[in-house]
Amino acid sequence: MTLEEKLFARKASGLIKEASTRSATFFNMMFIMGSKWAWSVAFLGLFPAGLIFGWFPPYLMGILLFGGACYLLSIIYIQITTPMPRSGADYVIPARVMGPFWGWIDSWCLVCAWTPIWGFAGWLTIRNIKLMVDILRISGLTTLSIPWVLDPLPSIYIGIPIIILGALFTCLPPRRYYKAMAVFGALAVLSLVICGIGAAGVNPSTFAANMKTLLGISPSDLTSTAINNGFDPNGIVGWASGAGLASYILFTITGFQGSASISGELRGDVKKSLTSSIVGSLTLFLIFNVAIVWWMAIQFGYNFTVGWSYLFWNARSAAPLSLPPINALLLTVAMPNLWPIWVLAGIAAIIGVWLIIPAEMLFVNRQVLAWGIDRMLPKSISEVHPRLRQPVRIVLIQLIVAILFYLLLVFAPSFNPVNLTAWNALLSLPWFVFPGICALLYPRRRPDLMKAVPWRKWLIPVGVLWLAIIIPFYAWAGLIGSFPPLTSGVSYGQYALSTGLLATGFAVLLGAVIYFAVKSYNLKRGIDLRQVYKTIPPE
Repeated sequence: MTLEEKLFARKASGLIKEASTRSATFFNMMFIMGSKWAWSVAFLGLFPAGLIFGWFPPYLMGILLFGGACYLLSIIYIQITTPMPRSGADYVIPARVMGPFWGWIDSWCLVCAWTPIWGFAGWLTIRNIKLMVDILRISGLTTLSIPWVLDPLPSIYIGIPIIILGALFTCLPPRRYYKAMAVFGALAVLSLVICGIGAAGVNPSTFAANMKTLLGISPSDLTSTAINNGFDPNGIVGWASGAGLASYILFTITGFQGSASISGELRGDVKKSLTSSIVGSLTLFLIFNVAIVWWMAIQFGYNFTVGWSYLFWNARSAAPLSLPPINALLLTVAMPNLWPIWVLAGIAAIIGVWLIIPAEMLFVNRQVLAWGIDRMLPKSISEVHPRLRQPVRIVLIQLIVAILFYLLLVFAPSFNPVNLTAWNALLSLPWFVFPGICALLYPRRRPDLMKAVPWRKWLIPVGVLWLAIIIPFYAWAGLIGSFPPLTSGVSYGQYALSTGLLATGFAVLLGAVIYFAVKSYNLKRGIDLRQVYKTIPPE
């Protein structure tokens, strides 16, 4: 075994530079937005509260405040990624700056946190398919009703092919993958723009009459039903509910930094591409999410919209059509004669949610590929297919894992990590904190790369400021806000099991065991791991 073979599993990753700035931006936007394009007002009922000063929802205020703070994280990602642009950067960078164990734990936690969401995206896609049929029925174009698609068995027959299609999309050659992501992503964005423009034509009295005729309940009666089920239109955000709201905000904004993990595939000026894609996608998220949510809620009535959403999340059988107030559904009820426009928005909603699967699969894919380059996995798993230019074996493993988590979501939801509060709250912690730590350690650990760091005199100040914001916010939102209080009669063991604390602890422990087992194996083979992590991996 030559010295170079001992340093790396192969000379290059086999990936090619096919991601343009535009493609990277849409990749981030699909990563961050997902269901939020079509369901932009459907989440208001998760943390219902009265308007601030009578005109602005607390949810949107939180999005603006924390979203503004996330520009600091954007800058850090650009600074620490530009000197070593490699796919799988959330593993590569902390492994080279903080140390190999911390790089492994960072990416291991991210992989564990994101994989269950593929099944959840399949579940959301099925609901959007039902929405499309409901739109056509409300418009008088069909009498078809398919509530049965939400039943377990049909969900399996429909959901698994949806996940398979997502995996096949991920197997596309990079050039086709990124182009398709940009085209489909633009269509998803178009759906939100259509709904925003359409909301300007809403007539409250016409909408109320149509609601009664088409859905069998008036807006006022629906609001009353929500109040009878616990909705308080005058409720305020307290410490506990505020922590829950902050938790939702914390995790709903994540994803704008996703292009850092495909930085090895960016064409042209990496700094420019990273800046445009990361800062651009965060900005578009804030503009679209805040503006459209506020506009839709005001046009249809804040208490009505939040009340309907509240019923969906807390008393689903009482929610019209067993659906939340999805943008296209609201507009179909308001103006059924314009059904072709709302059908287009509904189709885009299906595509936008489904794109979560290939977007997040590629993100995880690149972390796993980087593990293979550093000999954390067998070389055969991370080999790039010579024609498809994608690590197909990794995608196959991802597909199997995604289907398993989807089956759990359908048949045993209490055991699916998507429904475990501790899972994302704890496993996502490194994604927010480690970049700030890397910013502080960069000058001492990687002085050879400092000349390539953009705006390098601001590297440490921005890192300090971000950590000063995210650590207390994460303690409040990610920990306090994500964990329900321990009630009387519930043992600590039951609490740890039901919240996912036990499962999360096991996942982290398993990751640590794998790392030290692989490290021991590589040392026995004579591979100089210290040199591996002192050097930037090949492209």
